[in-house]
Amino acid sequence: MMQPQDPLRRKFDIQPLTQADMTVRLDGRTVNAAQGETVLTVIQSLGQRQVARNDHGRISGAYCGMGVCQCCLVKIDGRHKRRACQTLVRPGMQIETRANRMTDTEAP
Repeated sequence: MMQPQDPLRRKFDIQPLTQADMTVRLDGRTVNAAQGETVLTVIQSLGQRQVARNDHGRISGAYCGMGVCQCCLVKIDGRHKRRACQTLVRPGMQIETRANRMTDTEAP
């Protein structure tokens, strides 16, 4: 039986996607994404398991995947503490993992 070809070449997808509709910036690199995916599914499809840095400086991975545990908080388009599991990707979105805390230079 032939396996379907994955045009995104992502090794960690649960189901191979048929096409990439957009690109997003993830930690400074351009990655392909498909409409309807969450930020978390894009992160995990690339094999990245470390997602968030909590308020105590500890790095964690996603835990529940449905917006309850807050272990997947990332910085999206300059906004801190966005839930990666609840946020759908948009073309050109800027995503930073392990950077969910404001620095002194960002404070108002």
